[in-house]
Amino acid sequence: MQGEQAGAGQLVEAGAEHAGGHALAILARQAGLRPEQLQATTDTDPAANVSWPPHHAALLGAVDELHDTAQLSQAAWDALRVHEDGQLLEFLVLAGWYRTISYLANGLLLEEEPWGARFPNR
Repeated sequence: MQGEQAGAGQLVEAGAEHAGGHALAILARQAGLRPEQLQATTDTDPAANVSWPPHHAALLGAVDELHDTAQLSQAAWDALRVHEDGQLLEFLVLAGWYRTISYLANGLLLEEEPWGARFPNR
């Protein structure tokens, strides 16, 4: 599962460039994100201009839903069923962890690390 992809999306949603820069610099390549996919994770609709495999699209949709509502609809769960149960639990924990990191980084007004990747311009 491409949890790193979803985690980076959560950081973008929360506006946490400090933590997101770490994730993008370290994990985006490991997750197999192409530059246009990385850019798309910062768009309002990540699927608008980039084609995603269904299992990736399900993760991105779930991240958006969690960010907006702090819950997942039955439709989101149905789309996520392409992943194993253990992966889904990992995804939920990872999304919550990145949200917590976002609160800390933003609340503490942490400056970006010079080596961290910057969010692409929206």
